[in-house]
Amino acid sequence: MLKERKIDVCCVTETWLKAKDKAIFAEIHDFGFDIKSCPRKGKGGGVAFLFNPSRVSVDKHIVKGFKSFEVSECLIKSAAIPTRLCVIYRTTRTKTKSKYEETKVNKFLEEFEQYLENVVEKFGAPMICGDFNFHLENKDDQNAKKFKALYESKGFYQHVEEPTHISGGILDLVLTLRSGTEALPIEDVVVEVDKGTTSDHHLVYFDVPNHIPLSANNLKAFETKDVREFKKIDVNEFRHDLFCSLSMAELTSVDQAITLYQNNVKDVLDKHAPYITRNFKVNQSPWWNTKCKNARVDMRKAQRKFNKNKDDLEAREIFNEKCIDKAMIINNARNIYFNEKLSSSKGNPRATHKVLNHLLDKEYGTSKLPHCSDDTLLAENFKTFFDNKIKNIYSEIAKESSNLEGAIFVDKEQLKQQEKLNKFNEVSVEELLDIAKDLSDKSCELDILPMWLFKASLPELIDIIHFIVNESLKTGNFPSQLKTALIRPSLKKSNLDSDVLSNYRPVSNIPYISKLLEKVVHKQLIEFFDREDLFSEYQSAYRKFHSCETAVFKIQHDLLIM
Repeated sequence: MLKERKIDVCCVTETWLKAKDKAIFAEIHDFGFDIKSCPRKGKGGGVAFLFNPSRVSVDKHIVKGFKSFEVSECLIKSAAIPTRLCVIYRTTRTKTKSKYEETKVNKFLEEFEQYLENVVEKFGAPMICGDFNFHLENKDDQNAKKFKALYESKGFYQHVEEPTHISGGILDLVLTLRSGTEALPIEDVVVEVDKGTTSDHHLVYFDVPNHIPLSANNLKAFETKDVREFKKIDVNEFRHDLFCSLSMAELTSVDQAITLYQNNVKDVLDKHAPYITRNFKVNQSPWWNTKCKNARVDMRKAQRKFNKNKDDLEAREIFNEKCIDKAMIINNARNIYFNEKLSSSKGNPRATHKVLNHLLDKEYGTSKLPHCSDDTLLAENFKTFFDNKIKNIYSEIAKESSNLEGAIFVDKEQLKQQEKLNKFNEVSVEELLDIAKDLSDKSCELDILPMWLFKASLPELIDIIHFIVNESLKTGNFPSQLKTALIRPSLKKSNLDSDVLSNYRPVSNIPYISKLLEKVVHKQLIEFFDREDLFSEYQSAYRKFHSCETAVFKIQHDLLIM
């Protein structure tokens, strides 16, 4: 509903959501939206903001609790006029309505007056939306008159003029300041009766002309990219051409071998999978299929027919049925997609946990980036920040090292008798093949081949890779081409402020040949440490057959025998 109407921010009341409803949050995120939820402590209620993170930057603000209504605020920083969006829900439930209603209304008017006085003093132009449960359409309703007089006395103007409930009442309102620098120009307020949901409240939406979106990406239907169609490669023919093209007769250095490998593989790839330009649907869900597309087409046909004659009850009923059908088909497609993902991950705990973490919304938000209109500037800011962070770590290590001068931690005589690791040993082709086959199937943009094709072509590539690894071990030279990494900033926790650089950690993606060389060196280092008994007795990290479990078992064992 929000995507079809290109709504950037939506205020929702009576969400009935709780903080533990992670699966619902994950479903919202799968459709390209984010949510800032403020649940009620007890049963029911709750207010929230749904928003498109690619279009608006939203910061949730904690608000003092009120007894007579629920409220949540967020600051929309991407607007030309910084906007403080407030969503309010006033419940009318009482145990004995006739006796306590007047008391509850007076309490609300008292607290709401205090709230209006506070909100106008805060940063950002106030825009107050929500379900107030006052019948403003009834000119004889005394409570509605009091409420209207209150917000008008504080300089606010109410924009909704049509009934917002199926019973005909104007209950859902939009309040902004009438004049001054904090006044927001709201245009085209629409109350949509048939919005395709089962709610007894109608959808109220409007335009804020001065709103400046972060980007127009979600308005583009397609994104153009140059890609290779690896899946269409005939692997046997590809391997044959690789075998014919790679000649090691004149290799004299590691750098020369890497250049030869990259150039020849690229030439063979250009023959079997040349770059082609393709259009990709922007922000399309992975489970979106033909059935989903057809359901949306049917719904829009029914909507157009109904819009021609709003009094046609049969057309209205058909439109509502098509809306429900579309929602059910899309939800079913999503369920089938994740069921198949879980089935294909059977026997692979890591892949299974990845799917479950996605469904339980445990990883959402870690890939967020600070809001910046210039990608190059943002990359430079991250580079400077991480560079300074590493320099600070180096300086701290240098200080600690100088403080430890003269300290003795080991027996010097014992140290003299120990074997020294003066060089790395060359590896055999068979050993290198075993290590390469054990690499994960991940690859990054720096890899010229996807990992599955690299492993399939190992018999043709192993000779040149064997030369690169052994020559690097023999000369002590880690090739400069393999030192390049893609650095991706990752939020340490999904609930941290995405605009603060110190909340990020760098994640490096390196080519698989770099990983292969690292694995060879790592294996020889571990073998030397084991042989010379250099590991700490109680070290569990980075050791075979050791983990967090062994560390916990050791602590538990020591506690039990005390």
